[in-house]
Amino acid sequence: MAHNPVMTLVDDNSSSIGGSATVPIAAGAGTVVVKGAAGRLCRVVVTAAGSTGAVTFYDNASAASGTVLAVVPGGAAVGTVYETQMPAANGIVASAAASSVALTVAYS
Repeated sequence: MAHNPVMTLVDDNSSSIGGSATVPIAAGAGTVVVKGAAGRLCRVVVTAAGSTGAVTFYDNASAASGTVLAVVPGGAAVGTVYETQMPAANGIVASAAASSVALTVAYS
């Protein structure tokens, strides 16, 4: 009999709510495909300061367009965690402006 079972929470599409993978996004990286298929943008952690450029996440498999999932402002403090839990029907793409913060993204 298990006393401390390990469980992974999933949404209706079997995507992990906590994230099953991570990817770093450098400051000013431009367009970055986080995941090229349906999934979930779970959380975003600011890892390096930026000045004014935002990082915008889109529900798209390959381009910085479509439904906006989240926006991290350019002046976000290092260590700030954005808990998004946004489902993405097509994929997850980040668009980081030239003066944006650096991030680590958890997704599934």
